[in-house]
Amino acid sequence: MTIMLKKEDIEHLATLARLEIVDEEKELFVHQLDSVLGYVSEISRVATADVTPTAGMLRNVLRDDAHPNTGGTFTEAILANAPHREQQYVKVEQIF
Repeated sequence: MTIMLKKEDIEHLATLARLEIVDEEKELFVHQLDSVLGYVSEISRVATADVTPTAGMLRNVLRDDAHPNTGGTFTEAILANAPHREQQYVKVEQIF
């Protein structure tokens, strides 16, 4: 399967990723990404109809909460590393 990317596709991807790419890099990326996508597309040729999916035995890999820390034990140490704080909270810039 041939992908055949164009320079415009690279420019569009760069715009979406907010990357500034010079013309020489665009030409290079056309060939490199086309090769990568061509290689990845070979996965569709693998016969998987008779393959039974196996994920192994399920088990809990987390520790038991037998001895949790007392609330507030590390609060001051954590807040001391925050660039800005307000009382007992980390203060961040408004997102919305």
